[in-house]
Amino acid sequence: MHTRWRWVMASTLAAVALAGLAGCEGEKSKAQVAADAGALDAGPPLPVVGGKLGAALAEAAAGGTDKKAPAAGGAAGGPPESGVFSASEAAAALPKDVPYKIEVIGDGSEPRARLAPKIDPKSEQKLDITLGLRMGGPQGLPNLELGVSFKAEKPADAPKEGAAAPAASAAPTRVIAKITSATLASMSIGGPPKQLADALAKLKGSALRYELSPANAVGNLQFELSKDAEPGLQPLIGALGEAITLLTPPLPDKPVGAGAYWMVTDRVVASGAQLPVLRYRVFKIEKVEGGVVSLSVDTRQYAEGADLKLPSPNGEITMTIDRLDSSGKGTLTWSPSSFAPGVADASQRLQALLVPPGATAQQAAQRSVAQVELTAKFASPAAP
Repeated sequence: MHTRWRWVMASTLAAVALAGLAGCEGEKSKAQVAADAGALDAGPPLPVVGGKLGAALAEAAAGGTDKKAPAAGGAAGGPPESGVFSASEAAAALPKDVPYKIEVIGDGSEPRARLAPKIDPKSEQKLDITLGLRMGGPQGLPNLELGVSFKAEKPADAPKEGAAAPAASAAPTRVIAKITSATLASMSIGGPPKQLADALAKLKGSALRYELSPANAVGNLQFELSKDAEPGLQPLIGALGEAITLLTPPLPDKPVGAGAYWMVTDRVVASGAQLPVLRYRVFKIEKVEGGVVSLSVDTRQYAEGADLKLPSPNGEITMTIDRLDSSGKGTLTWSPSSFAPGVADASQRLQALLVPPGATAQQAAQRSVAQVELTAKFASPAAP
């Protein structure tokens, strides 16, 4: 038992992308995989984003008060049907030196207000986060329950005496999200094996450090495992970081109201596959009540290039991405005084068809299938 659980934690999680390989598929399976993953939807083209996310934009436009129709899509810089950008196409969609882009598509109904974070640097936000990471279907650990504390960090370099302090509106907030507890979300009677329970408990003290911009966008994310934690659990910290970035809404620089929706374009590394992707998120305000904004979010991700580097027992190998489909949905609540959403529920799925390295023309007609699914739920800690 000791050996089995150690392998699950250290070996499988460290090579989580390879765990997602479901074997070779022929051309018939390739079509079926594309259908299962959600082929790009038919219908009129929309700006920048097609497929399910494009459909979400159309739905938001139909339900909003801003009747101005989006311009026709299909222009250079739009996402490719295969789900795989070339390097030049990705740079055209979002230049490398631009961290993110926010485009307001509908202003929503009156009353409208400018959304902006107003965080007390001395405050602390505590959340219970349920995190799931699945590779190749049901493989992987059961969902984890994490206690996470969010606080503002003091700047590493304070302004020198007599020097002008940076404008408050231009300075990002340095945030540390520290794991205060970690256990399995559900297990059979008797609880998890002691070896696994002990290993998860050692995640306590692990942390994520990042910057929260004045527009509420997460940037410069850094991971820090506690000194006693298993190195093989690093992907779980990465998945937590992706969940936080996914559900933290960058905010428009203009007043918006109920029904407003905007699209955020940025770059992230997809959990599990460790794949750099160009991510599009459409946030829509469902309601505003008592200073708390309820939003929905639809996500679509595209590979930034065709090469995917994966670990293997004999060293790193490079697979070619033939097709990628990645989409997700979520809901969340946001308030100006919070570091992170107070309540949230989201899932993000990635499925790729891969060509093995050095494949012959006949072998290239077959594909390996990689699947990763991330799920996350945020909630305030239950009362003692």
